[in-house]
Amino acid sequence: MVQSIDLKHLNALFTQLEALSLRCREWDNKITLSENKSFRFEVHLFNASSLTLSGYCQQIQTTFEHLKHVITKSMGNTIINYECEKFINQFSALLNIVNQLDAGKAEGLYKRYSTQQEKVYQQLQRQYQYEKRLLTMIDEENTLYRDATSAHKEIHKTRVGVLKERYQKCNEFTQSLEFKMEALDND
Repeated sequence: MVQSIDLKHLNALFTQLEALSLRCREWDNKITLSENKSFRFEVHLFNASSLTLSGYCQQIQTTFEHLKHVITKSMGNTIINYECEKFINQFSALLNIVNQLDAGKAEGLYKRYSTQQEKVYQQLQRQYQYEKRLLTMIDEENTLYRDATSAHKEIHKTRVGVLKERYQKCNEFTQSLEFKMEALDND
């Protein structure tokens, strides 16, 4: 759970991301991957697979920009925590890959995907995006509820309830896809 992030902390994160991006570009010049081979990450970390480490850095940059946006707009703690956790997980995973490459331990960093795995992966990525949109909508409705007059509070409260139900169903389906992906990985 995030306690407080200010501009100073965001600048420090950005500096670390810049340093990681430089290291990734250096490794991209040394290694190449084929279309059916990619780096081994947990399936939920990145929206799309990339054939370069820099491609993953760009996705982390997008996460960072969204994190900066939700912090500057003072969105609710739920969405801020979600974005912080996503950034930290993405950054840590990519840093781990680069550190292993630096140490000469490249084997096991790559993974081949079957077409069925790729389909489940794509579906899972859509689910993660949908969950993210629902969390944003819930946060926005909660803000509208707080700012609404007493006559309109009930409308926003009902909308929040409906969105939370949708999120719960969406999350259940996401979990079933994660189990399916895990089963495919183990086969």
